[in-house]
Amino acid sequence: MDMSALRFALGTTNQAKKTAVVLATGTEPVCLAVPSGVSAQPLSEEETIAGAINRAKAVLDRVPNADIGLGLEGGLTFDDRYTNHWYLLSVCAAWNGRQLCLGKGLFFPIPNKAVERIQREGIELRTIIDEWSGTTGSNQRGGAYGLLTGGRIRRAEVFRDAVIAAVTPFVSALYR
Repeated sequence: MDMSALRFALGTTNQAKKTAVVLATGTEPVCLAVPSGVSAQPLSEEETIAGAINRAKAVLDRVPNADIGLGLEGGLTFDDRYTNHWYLLSVCAAWNGRQLCLGKGLFFPIPNKAVERIQREGIELRTIIDEWSGTTGSNQRGGAYGLLTGGRIRRAEVFRDAVIAAVTPFVSALYR
C-alpha cells in the first residue's frame, strides 16, 4: 500500500502517536493538538472511541489541506464478562470528511490496582506509569506497554497497528 500521496493530519503532538503514524504510513503527519471532548483518562471503550473520533474530525477541520484526519486515543475498559480485569486499549479513528474508519490496537491487561488509583485520585494512567518507572513523559515513549513488558512492546507499535487498520479501507482497492 503506497500512502505517499496522502496527507495525514494527526490530532495530537504526542511523540509516540506521531511515531506510530510514521511507522504505519511512511509519511510525516501534520500534528496539531485538538481536544478529545472526553475525560483525560477514558474509562470505557466507548469513551475512548469517541475521543479518537472527535480528534480525527477536529484535526481535519483545522488542517484543510489534509486528506485524512487521524485521532489516536488510549483508554481503559473493564471486562466484567470473562476476566473481571481492566484492559488498556489504543484506538485510531480515520476521517476523510465523508467516511469514518476505526482501528484498534492490542487490548492489554493493566493491574487493577492502577485503575483503582485512577478512579480514587482522578489521575491518568501516565502518572502511575511515570511513578512506577521512575521517569517522566513515559506516554511519549514506551508507555504502560513498554514498562509492563520490559520494552518488548512499545506504545508507538500498538498505535501503529491501530493506524494501519483504520487507514487500510482508504488505500486498499479491495474496499472499493
